[in-house]
Amino acid sequence: MNFTINKAKLEEKSEIVKVLESRNMHHAFYLDSEDIDLSNFFVAKHAENIVGVAGYSLLSPTRGRTRLLAVYPDFTGFGIGRALQEARLEEMYKVGVTKIESRSDNKSSILWYKKHFGYKEIGKRLKSDKAGATDALYSIILELDLVEYMKTKSDIENQKTEYICSNDAHPLSPYSPVIINVALTGIIPSKSLTPFVPLTVDEIVEDAINVHEAGATVVHIHARDSEGRPTSDAHIIEKIITTLRKETPKLVCCVSTSGRGGQNFEQRAEVLHLEGDAKPDMASLVLGSLNFTSGPSITSFETIQQFALLMKEKRIKPELEIFDSGMVNIAKYLERNRLIIGKKYFNILLGNINTAAATINELSHITSELPANSIWAGGGLGSFQIPINIASLAAGGHVRVGLEDNVYDDTRRMRLATNRSQVERIIRIAKELGRSIATPEYTNEALGLNEI
Repeated sequence: MNFTINKAKLEEKSEIVKVLESRNMHHAFYLDSEDIDLSNFFVAKHAENIVGVAGYSLLSPTRGRTRLLAVYPDFTGFGIGRALQEARLEEMYKVGVTKIESRSDNKSSILWYKKHFGYKEIGKRLKSDKAGATDALYSIILELDLVEYMKTKSDIENQKTEYICSNDAHPLSPYSPVIINVALTGIIPSKSLTPFVPLTVDEIVEDAINVHEAGATVVHIHARDSEGRPTSDAHIIEKIITTLRKETPKLVCCVSTSGRGGQNFEQRAEVLHLEGDAKPDMASLVLGSLNFTSGPSITSFETIQQFALLMKEKRIKPELEIFDSGMVNIAKYLERNRLIIGKKYFNILLGNINTAAATINELSHITSELPANSIWAGGGLGSFQIPINIASLAAGGHVRVGLEDNVYDDTRRMRLATNRSQVERIIRIAKELGRSIATPEYTNEALGLNEI
């Protein structure tokens, strides 16, 4: 909720009294009216209306007393009371107050003062008015060491924030910006299947620029030859990357080393030897063999290690592709033997007929098994793309989209998608969840590209 904290004005007295009436505290205001100085009061405003009030008085040059903190019942739970309390503590601290006295007959308020500010009970007194809790006979007298509180409050707040980030679920813990990774082409989609799949160098470059302008910061690049067939020819990838470096220098270029198609290691690794402006930032590393309905993708344990070692030597960050939970074990083996180091980025691809199902249970299980210092993106194959993308966003992960995974915009396969339309859809959903979109600078830091 948006609200502001301001010093009270004399002409706001009637509105202030109304707030106090909502908490049965107006009696005290009238009884102490001769001692009330509205210049020592703060008001909280929402949509230009006063919804909270809090004041103080100075008992001596070093001792202050809080007066009449109240917030309309409908506006509790939004941090307004705490903001009012902080404002008056700051004001008293500025003028040299070292000890604060507060009084309350409300058990919840007493707990609140102790929990958030470190007050101690120093006594109690018999109530002499009808203000506050009507069934309370006594007011508890509390005292705060203001100097100690001001000295430690930043550290305490930082510790609390760190704890929330480490232990609490989103959105109580803050979401990170969403990194959108777009698999533009793949090896299966053809022009007969969809006219929107980019196959030529110019088409791939144009699509990469389009998705980057829309908000994607990573593109996963497959090459096609002049006949539109999948190829590992590094010269084609070189043309794509060098052009993108000129047009979109901050876009992260990830090249494929796919095992689908039967190429040997040397053919698949050809793109890893590109240098200069053609050098890729990242390269895919599938952590095992698997079957697709179109045929097998073979990547032996030895080949995985060869790829990991070569990427390390060439200072290219692996894009670790996971299709089932067993592949996580391979990632841990590679890290244990220092074939991969530093921050790790995983694409978790679910819904293939031969590997992990596209369910929240599978996504949760795999992400829970990832090694420390990892981030992940969720992608669903075919009709599972949208559900897994949404689950990933809600869980705090990142997303992989693109025509490689699904050429349709809907689960009924009635409406063809474009790479850009998939990016724009993710951005709409992310914003509904309150998640921002990653900048190129954030992406580089999060993926560990600055450390290679």
